[in-house]
Amino acid sequence: MHDLVQPVLTIAGKDIRDAVNDRFVILITAFLLLASLVALAVAAIALKGDVATYAEAKAGLIALGKDASTIPDPAFYPLKLLRGFVEHVEIIGAIIGILIGYRAAASERGRQTLALIVTRPIAQWQFLAGKVLAGTAIISSGLVLAFVVAGASVILISGVMLGPEDIGRLAIVMSAAGLYALAFFLLGFVTALWAKKLPNALLLAFTVWLGFVLIAPQIGDTLDPDNQVAGGVFKQLQIAKPQQLEILQSFSTYETIRNGIEVASPTKHFERLSFAILGIKDTYAGQPLMPILAEKTSDLVWLLAIALALGLLLFARRLDPNRLSKE
Repeated sequence: MHDLVQPVLTIAGKDIRDAVNDRFVILITAFLLLASLVALAVAAIALKGDVATYAEAKAGLIALGKDASTIPDPAFYPLKLLRGFVEHVEIIGAIIGILIGYRAAASERGRQTLALIVTRPIAQWQFLAGKVLAGTAIISSGLVLAFVVAGASVILISGVMLGPEDIGRLAIVMSAAGLYALAFFLLGFVTALWAKKLPNALLLAFTVWLGFVLIAPQIGDTLDPDNQVAGGVFKQLQIAKPQQLEILQSFSTYETIRNGIEVASPTKHFERLSFAILGIKDTYAGQPLMPILAEKTSDLVWLLAIALALGLLLFARRLDPNRLSKE
């Protein structure tokens, strides 16, 4: 067993050390943190103002003789502040995944060592597994740092503490973010391994990124009639849920096409899952975690299926040393 695992760990360790020495990976991770913190700070300051307003109003009522126990506590949902953070993870996290995956293959091809490696007495799966293990570790480290900073910032800026369940929700979303970024890592790695010319690989990977991260979700949101009015058309018109379903049945074909465009995107699945678990979408704010997880299992399964499909694609194809030299 040691002889099987040791080459994997050796390759992974080498890639991790190279990534630590590569300032570019550190810089784009820092950019994710900075962009997310700016969005988070704006929302957190607004929440802090709401908390202060409530405290002043409560103090005023108590001063007038109101019994403090009869004053209802407002429902503050600090995890709602992470909307901008999640949206940045959707875009920048996918870019980081692609670049780390591309670099994992390009670093070997650029030094013209990849063709040599696959002819050495090491199984192809060990080489690929080492690369994927390193990429997973690098991505996970960056996301753990980002989510810890985001959670701490919510507390420090807004003044609202996070409970154990809030931390658990953050951990679930962080895990989903890791799976999401891993899918794009595999995309960048596969294209860089197989393309005859490395620039073409990066172009192809970012074309896929553009289609599935930016275009497909935007088309789905734009074509959704309920998104055309703040809060939703149904909510503004106070239409009950049964009537909503009846109305939607009249547009079933249109809705099927629109939703199909949305669900083709792993970004949309990650967003739906994250917005529900964190209570960013009003429908799920204050709701118990387990029913939300049960409802959103399909989104998690989609993310897992996409990552597995790319992984199987990677390991199923035989590497050809004659095509791996730098061109």
